[in-house]
Amino acid sequence: MRLSIVKSVGLLVLAVVGIASRADAGIITVPPGLAPGSQYRLVFVTDNDYTATSSSITDYNNDVNSEANSVAALAALGTTWLDIGSTATVNAISNIGIDAGVPIYDLEGNLIASDAGTEAGGMFSGTLYSPPDFTEYGATSTLGWVWTGATVQGGVSGHGLGTGSVELGRNSFTDYTWIAYTIGGGTTPVSLYGISAVLTVPGRTTPEPATTGMVIAAGALMFFAGRRNRRPL
Repeated sequence: MRLSIVKSVGLLVLAVVGIASRADAGIITVPPGLAPGSQYRLVFVTDNDYTATSSSITDYNNDVNSEANSVAALAALGTTWLDIGSTATVNAISNIGIDAGVPIYDLEGNLIASDAGTEAGGMFSGTLYSPPDFTEYGATSTLGWVWTGATVQGGVSGHGLGTGSVELGRNSFTDYTWIAYTIGGGTTPVSLYGISAVLTVPGRTTPEPATTGMVIAAGALMFFAGRRNRRPL
């Protein structure tokens, strides 16, 4: 009886661990292949839907920030999340910052853009490496429509968020239509794009010089102390 109880408890623990592992496997917060100390950013499309009736970019930043931080793995990063969108007075590229040379990945580890700039390979160049279609849960977005209010170059389009006639993107595409596909009224709830501030891969590539020097000095002292103790009487 006791053995069977222990066996049952063991199986239950393994089942719970298996479920947790599958859940954690749905989100990649550190892209594979990046060396310790490397910088990067993460992008996602919201699982929840929002209207585009507010003219304040702060409202959209708060929306994506709250949605990202509702996921434990993303909240643990301790970063700020921003909306990839333009209002009539704030453009998307300024809202999120270019951070030149810092690559952008989705939550499956796929490279989206080389940075948030307008140069070749940049997020606002008109071409992405991969579509930004994974939600904060690591699942493919099924809705497809995203409020952006932005031009291809991340500017103010004349159809900004909160203007009543708002630019929409399609998250399944990698050409310019990911951000500027068509116009909508702003009152229909659809997704938003969220992007993190700059993150850094944890760990060190090499010890600090001061630490290396201390280790060498300590080793030398131990060596000579050992030789002195072995001298004949």
